[in-house]
Amino acid sequence: MSFVKACWICASSLWLLSAGFSPIALAGEVQDDYLYYRDVNVPPFQKLHEFFDMPNRAGKYEVTMVSDAVGPLTFHVIRVRGDREKTVSQRRSYKVGNHEFHAPFRNPTGGDDLIVEIANSNPATAAKVSVFVVELR
Repeated sequence: MSFVKACWICASSLWLLSAGFSPIALAGEVQDDYLYYRDVNVPPFQKLHEFFDMPNRAGKYEVTMVSDAVGPLTFHVIRVRGDREKTVSQRRSYKVGNHEFHAPFRNPTGGDDLIVEIANSNPATAAKVSVFVVELR
């Protein structure tokens, strides 16, 4: 295993623990329920759309995307209600590795779904992006 890959695995594990994915919740701590996790590869100069069928219950969610790819990457969170799509949050990251994006996704009626769009503007390499959706309580 390469040094970079070992560091990525270690950093990802630490991030998951710090983000509330620990199975043991401390008294008074806000607990997150893990809903979705996907690893996606975005080819050079391409966009990727990932659809998430959200549960039919009202709630507050958080979308997190992380990548160690060479940028620039554009992260886009879209609310889907029936046939309509509306941008919730969008950000472009120019970093060389360590891309991290967080966006709240409120679903007050329980009838909305989610699309995550990731655009890779690097002409030379694909971008591996991990997408997490958690329900906040």
